[in-house]
Amino acid sequence: MLMRLIQIHCSRVVLACACFYSGGVAAEGLTDFRAALQRLKSATPVVMNTQFKLFGRTGEHNELIEREGVIDLRLEDGPGGIKASYSNDLVAQLHAEELAKLEDENVKNSALNAVGQFDYWEWRELLHPAAQLELALGRYDFIGETAAEKNGKPVRVLNFSMAKEKVDPKFRKYIKSYKNHLEIWIDEKGVPLTSSAYEHGSGRVFIVIGFTFNNEFHTEYQQHAGRLISVKREVREQTEGAAMQSYRHYIATVKSAQ
Repeated sequence: MLMRLIQIHCSRVVLACACFYSGGVAAEGLTDFRAALQRLKSATPVVMNTQFKLFGRTGEHNELIEREGVIDLRLEDGPGGIKASYSNDLVAQLHAEELAKLEDENVKNSALNAVGQFDYWEWRELLHPAAQLELALGRYDFIGETAAEKNGKPVRVLNFSMAKEKVDPKFRKYIKSYKNHLEIWIDEKGVPLTSSAYEHGSGRVFIVIGFTFNNEFHTEYQQHAGRLISVKREVREQTEGAAMQSYRHYIATVKSAQ
């Protein structure tokens, strides 16, 4: 339970903070990026058919339990709010797997392994990335801007970092070492193309229980009907401590958007 709480916290920090604060450093790209986020927070309804793939393992170092799973969901955002729909086929599959689990509770590859792993936070990252990128202004400090190339076209890379002091106080008191770096690739108009966040740290709970965590978040964006959507999001979360370890790797891919 301790390892999962730490892992959830570390991922939520980045989910809530995948944006920036200028920190007194001026940059044209940063200004363009801010303006693009305002333009791309459209309320145009969208429906996305999305696939989630999960790979994970938990347990003691010498006795790890591996889990894999794939589910296809229909995500909608419109006047009625955010909705996640499970098809009749998926519901039937989950029921069949529940029956099978009565015979073998440690099924490695199962949609059941993935179905409870995704919730509102993932839906927001896919449906409202512009709002998410803007949400935690004040968490990240702007470091600078560099020129790069992507698919043969010039782009700009905005770099940010987040200090340990920005971590939720409930968890910050346990963290001793902490690094958090964010990169956002933007086009000539400031529209985000991709983002990558890297979070690493270590600490101690109850004096004797040491832990480490290493998390990575990679997201690809596209414009759809005047709004920004995430078309691919890959997350790796790894935590170790007290002879236990937890690893969670998932990939969310938008198969089609309407």
